[in-house]
Amino acid sequence: MKRFTWTAALLAASMAFGIQTARAGTRADCGNIELLAVGECHLEFSGGCKSKCEPIRFVAACDGRCDANVSAECTGSCEADCKASCEVEPAEFECSASCQANCGSQVAMECGDDQACVAYCETACASNCDAQCGVVPPEANCESRCQASCGGSCETAAEFDCSYACSAEIQGGCETDCDAPEGALFCDGQYIAVSNFPGCLEYLSENFEIHVEAHAEAHADLQACATVPGRDRGSNLPGLAALASALGLLVARRRRA
Repeated sequence: MKRFTWTAALLAASMAFGIQTARAGTRADCGNIELLAVGECHLEFSGGCKSKCEPIRFVAACDGRCDANVSAECTGSCEADCKASCEVEPAEFECSASCQANCGSQVAMECGDDQACVAYCETACASNCDAQCGVVPPEANCESRCQASCGGSCETAAEFDCSYACSAEIQGGCETDCDAPEGALFCDGQYIAVSNFPGCLEYLSENFEIHVEAHAEAHADLQACATVPGRDRGSNLPGLAALASALGLLVARRRRA
């Protein structure tokens, strides 16, 4: 059975936002974002929020929307070169570094002098390579490590056109969320295109082990919100925004079924 502990702070915040936990959330509630490993999630609001609505922040969101077929030619050629390199000095071979080098050489040529594209390419390579290589133990043989390395680089290359186009598409949604009372949700610096805020939080709670910490000022806002009798919840949106901006969802690791 999956275990998730609601702390007092998150429970109070959930009640303030009217979040119900009876319905199981789905990945679609979080915009189909690819979340394999997450360190920290938080809400951003107006002010500096819109400055974070840039393409490199949308890699994980767009990974969940693109599903191109990876060619056998790419993986076959990549794995042959990778294993030849790994077998020379297996102890020195680093899966993610190899993946990112191969990924960058495949994708960056499509960007030319477009620096925004190059930055997106580098972020996409790092994200996908870390995800693929992160599940392979360091003591794995060269074949396993190279399968992960080439899987990350070839997948990124196959989906790059779709993913980069997607990043332009969802920029407006990020900026809109920055103006919304709930704010824009970012995990490890990546924008989460939330389509159903309660459902997305429920999805995160069902699929990740989450520890919540609140700053002192957030705790004070929680107490005020929870203890003032007859207070209209809808009239306290600025207070909720301040609370949520101070609240951090610290995600330890991806759950395994």
